[in-house]
Amino acid sequence: MTIRSASLTAGAEHARLLAAALFFALLATVLLNAGCAGPNPHPVGSFERGMFYMEKGKDLEAISAFESFIRHNPTDSLAAEAQYQKAMTYMLLQEYPLAAVEFQIMRKDYPTSPFVEDALFEEGKAYLFQVGRVERDLTGAYEARLHFLRFSQDYPGSTYMPEVVDYMQEISDLMVRKRLGQVRTYGHLKRYGAIAIVLDKLLIDEASSSLIPEVMWERAAVAMRLDDPDTAAEMYEKLISQYPDGVYRDRAASALRDLDAEIEDDEDWED
Repeated sequence: MTIRSASLTAGAEHARLLAAALFFALLATVLLNAGCAGPNPHPVGSFERGMFYMEKGKDLEAISAFESFIRHNPTDSLAAEAQYQKAMTYMLLQEYPLAAVEFQIMRKDYPTSPFVEDALFEEGKAYLFQVGRVERDLTGAYEARLHFLRFSQDYPGSTYMPEVVDYMQEISDLMVRKRLGQVRTYGHLKRYGAIAIVLDKLLIDEASSSLIPEVMWERAAVAMRLDDPDTAAEMYEKLISQYPDGVYRDRAASALRDLDAEIEDDEDWED
């Protein structure tokens, strides 16, 4: 996977045209049903008109007003902010793919704007929020991860970094849940070697996940299935030392005692 290019691709342009068509259709419905969008004291084509609608929660009208302002004033000092607010309005509408495109446009057309940092962060959120249940395609999560990695490199001191860290852990948890579902399928098929490979990769690739203790517990269990007590003991010891307050700590301690006793019995029998 790669980060979506900052340049406007043909696919992004197509999405933008579709968004515009959808928007005007929805706006026509709103105007027909409401009779009017409500009084706006600011002139048509002004930045303030878009902000007025946005503050009033009239999202479709706000998008139209911002689009009108940008189209007629592309070099205005407020054009970058208008493009950013337009993208944020799509976020409010939960139109995340369209929001991502608008953030891309903002970063491409106004690369020196102080809103570039905000747009880069929000674009990552737009990718992540496209991900639905764990059973669905995680392409958006992969894309969000790469995007947030780029953000952390470009803006390491950003006030958004605590949120970026939280989102990165959320993405890791999504990946782990997806792979644990795969592990359960392999378990039904008794493909224990495949389970070990998947879990070992998770321990390396998703070390920041809050679900790593569960991965370690499953890895210990499959190690016992594969007659590999050394790996099982290693997982139990890590669960005890690295997660002393975790839910697997007591179970790991008990399993490790049983494993040590079994090894001692085997040694006594050999003697």
